[in-house]
Amino acid sequence: MTTDTVAVLGILAGYILLTVFIGVYSSRFSRGTMEDYHMGSREFKTIVLFCTVFGANISAVTFIGVPGMAYQVGWIAGPYFTTSWAWLTPLLFYTVGSRSWPLGQRFGYMTVGEVVGGRWKSPGLAVLVTLFLILYTVPYLMTGLRGAGITLEALTKGYIPFWVGALIVSLVVMVYLTLGGMRGAAWVNTLQTAIFIIGGLTIFIVVASVLGGPVQATERVLHEYPELISRAKMSWKLFFSYGFMVGAGVILFPQVFMRLLTGKDPKSLKQIMRIYPVPSLLVMLTMAWLGMWGHAVIPGLAGAQTDFILPTLLARYTPIWMMGILGAAVFSAMMSTMDSQLLSVTTMITRDFLYRTELRHSSEAHMVRISRLIVILLTLAAYILALLNPIGVIKIVEFAFAGFASLVPPTLGALYWKRCTKQAAIWAVLLSQVVLLALTFGWVDERLAFGFLPGLPALVVGILSLVVVTYLTAPPRDRGTEEYFALFAEAGTQR
Repeated sequence: MTTDTVAVLGILAGYILLTVFIGVYSSRFSRGTMEDYHMGSREFKTIVLFCTVFGANISAVTFIGVPGMAYQVGWIAGPYFTTSWAWLTPLLFYTVGSRSWPLGQRFGYMTVGEVVGGRWKSPGLAVLVTLFLILYTVPYLMTGLRGAGITLEALTKGYIPFWVGALIVSLVVMVYLTLGGMRGAAWVNTLQTAIFIIGGLTIFIVVASVLGGPVQATERVLHEYPELISRAKMSWKLFFSYGFMVGAGVILFPQVFMRLLTGKDPKSLKQIMRIYPVPSLLVMLTMAWLGMWGHAVIPGLAGAQTDFILPTLLARYTPIWMMGILGAAVFSAMMSTMDSQLLSVTTMITRDFLYRTELRHSSEAHMVRISRLIVILLTLAAYILALLNPIGVIKIVEFAFAGFASLVPPTLGALYWKRCTKQAAIWAVLLSQVVLLALTFGWVDERLAFGFLPGLPALVVGILSLVVVTYLTAPPRDRGTEEYFALFAEAGTQR
């Protein structure tokens, strides 16, 4: 083992020990209830709430997927991710969050399935929504492990193989999440958010400086690979459909939605909506430019190999002490999303499945133990999937984003459209998901997507289904609808 490798591992070990310490320390404040383990007792204020929401959203996509995509298609990868995400996502945070938050306070809801199903007092609809959310979250979950394995392998120049890096992150996240639950994750996310925002900008500055500055690095790309400076490698249909999927889908990431309900008061949602766009734009755009510059200095990567471009740039062009610190920034982004995804899937399993069985009569302490066991099992499953996964991070993410975005129409219908019916919500969910899966896996001719990503036709079908079936069925007269809109009116008068 070289001195450089020892230094990198030493810095990363220090960071990992710090995250474990925070998780262990947070467990001292545990109240032993499901509300506390899964939601942190809903007491987070603006800074912690912002960090845990932003941290849940910044993942391997940011530091692995975006540079890898920019390596292939150029600078357009930055706007590809941020054009809608930087403004539509925080707008939906407030649109969906401002009505879901009082529901969580009144009825104890924690998941999207509970909010949508609770509107019509429909356990079946809640379970249906949750099944699809788990379907899209689990593949997305393993991207963090892949990113961690890729990063550690590149930073140690192959001394630490992919499977070991992924295993280390799995164990660390499992420890602090099992002990601290949502509070432990939120406190660790606060540290991680600070590290990867500062670290991401530092990565950009250091690599740009080594390459002669942003202008010189870009001019080299322009001279050798001019197509990467244009939009030649991305059609407007692809750009539009993906941008919209990203912007709309984030609100239904189970890990993000749950965190919106952990705020101490609704004012926190407004405040994070104002803060969110700035770091979003900075981090995503800088990572895209780094990936594009990487094509000029490290040519020849193809397919999933392009996911290695950022850690390879770090290993080749940064001082050893800085390489370790910046590697910790990459780890922070991946771990902050992975812990939130693990906890959100655990919450959905317990709330939307186990609570509908005889286990609902179990003690709070017993259910918390079951939740911790589920976290361990999910971590093991994600690790195995990460080892088996043969495709790049972006392919996984495109599928997941589309699935989440397709569930937005029935969610908005449940929260804002009093005329909307249960039958319409069910058909919107089913038909949109059938279209998405059929186009994604080639069960129908891909030309039926008209050049867009499968998620956009699926979203359109979902919206049409929701509207058409609503007007073909009788207006709702159920208790859930009356409870929801009476609560919304009450919450509106109290602001």
